[in-house]
Amino acid sequence: MENNLLFINQNKDIIQEFLAAMEGKEVPLEIDTADSGLDAALLLNKKLYKVVVTGLDLPTYDGTKIVEYLNQNYPETVCIVYTWRLELAHLKLLINERRVFRIFQRPMDYGQMYEAIVDGIVLHDKNEINALDRKDLERNLKTASLQAAGIKQALKGHSGEKNALVKLLWSLLGIYLGDIKSDMSDKEKRKLVRFEKKLMFEILNDKENSLNSLDELQEKIYGHFHRPEQRRIVKIEIENVPETVETDFYIKSHFVIWLLLTRFAMMSSEYEVQVTLILVNQRRFRVRVEGVFPEERWGLVHEDETARMITSVTQTVLECFSDRFTQSIGDERVVYYMEIQN
Repeated sequence: MENNLLFINQNKDIIQEFLAAMEGKEVPLEIDTADSGLDAALLLNKKLYKVVVTGLDLPTYDGTKIVEYLNQNYPETVCIVYTWRLELAHLKLLINERRVFRIFQRPMDYGQMYEAIVDGIVLHDKNEINALDRKDLERNLKTASLQAAGIKQALKGHSGEKNALVKLLWSLLGIYLGDIKSDMSDKEKRKLVRFEKKLMFEILNDKENSLNSLDELQEKIYGHFHRPEQRRIVKIEIENVPETVETDFYIKSHFVIWLLLTRFAMMSSEYEVQVTLILVNQRRFRVRVEGVFPEERWGLVHEDETARMITSVTQTVLECFSDRFTQSIGDERVVYYMEIQN
């Protein structure tokens, strides 16, 4: 989409004044104009705009109605208000009930408005990327939920390794729906969405099916997370290895370890992690993951609401994968213990 904007003002002289002021600017703008609310509505029905600059006193449709329409139908569009007179009632409405990026009162320097428009374009592009990420995640989760429903149907009357995946996908769908309705800031939501998206891609990725040995499992984990030169230390110990091990063991144990180490790497640039895998028999194994961090790092990070929610998502997933799940958490050290059945 071009750097386009719609300028709405009932005074045609002001429209011409604005167009002249925007000529020759560093960031080229594609500008449409309207001198009434009706003309603006017709343009908005045909075309998407990154920025809309509107007056308040417009024929046919009031400027606040234009802003309301954009907020509800095109939330990525950035709204700027430019008016002669700003009454207290209008100001309260714009601040409390509408999403308005800037409010300018005439007379003013058009240079300031140009800077606000450029900032608005940058904000729009960020919002659009975030919206695409959110839609992408929603699409993946919808696909995952449909897959889970199909698996559920196929597994009726059977018990098997896919039951854990079914529970997991449904739990993540519930988490996602809760995120949408949460009161977190846009920045916090973006951070959480990135984590959930990464998690979903890992779950739905078939590459882990190529893991066929303990050596491959260790190599993959070390390759992603073991960086001694950066004080990121990972040690994996494996106890009671039977002669034959089912392939699902490698897939499940890799995912559980990957999930926790991904969480640790998000919250601390340094860590020391001890992973212990204990194979009870061919069908059951235990996983103990102990993470040690710089002084009080875990506690300090979790003063942030988003960090607490991401850790909550991690724990929810681990609980779905485990027949038994316990954890011990301090400011510098955390221990997760799981018993998992193939």
